Amino acid sequence: MGRPAKISGGLGERLQLLREGMERKAFAESVGVVDGTLGNYERGDRSPDWNFLETLRQKKGVNLNWLFTGQGDMYSSDDRSIAASSNDNIVRLPRFDARASAGRGLIAVDQMPVGEVAFARDFLRNLGANPEYCYILEARGDSMWPTIPDGALLIADASKTEVDDGRIYHFNVMDRVLVKRARWSMDGKLHLTSDNVAAGYPSEEFTADRIDELRVGGRIMFTGHAPMPVR
Repeated sequence: MGRPAKISGGLGERLQLLREGMERKAFAESVGVVDGTLGNYERGDRSPDWNFLETLRQKKGVNLNWLFTGQGDMYSSDDRSIAASSNDNIVRLPRFDARASAGRGLIAVDQMPVGEVAFARDFLRNLGANPEYCYILEARGDSMWPTIPDGALLIADASKTEVDDGRIYHFNVMDRVLVKRARWSMDGKLHLTSDNVAAGYPSEEFTADRIDELRVGGRIMFTGHAPMPVR
């Protein structure tokens, strides 16, 4: 059994509890973030991204259900690791409900996963994805139609955060979640664009002075959906 939870406060308080007896800077270094970033997470000024959460799970053995809800054990053996050890070619990906395609929506990393979906590691590797860093978003809206229709399941890879021109990413922009195609202009500006040109969705432009508003959740590696009706 892991260590029982001691408090039922917010995520930031539970992050502080994780490093009890350890300086914040040292703990931050042990999980691959800078001291200021960890401070923002603990104060609730910023939401942790999936890379950080996955590092807590893998390196520290943190039970993410406890981290999000305050319920259960602080530390636990990971279900995905157990599943993988029994079948090395299967990985269980966390699935988030994120209204991501149509603009404003839920922030996936602030939500507990609504479920898990099992995939073959070979399938994910053949997509060019890192199976250990993949997660699933359930898209909503039509801004990326026909590439991503409403209700599509998207496999994203949190290890791919370098933004390449023309690829589709899950972005966190302040309090919004977006799934958009990235376009770089000649003057170095990043444009988040929609594929549904006919609907007239405007692109969003990011210059150097706005870059702190933008965080990359991961690159969209696969889109799964039911057959679409003729439009």
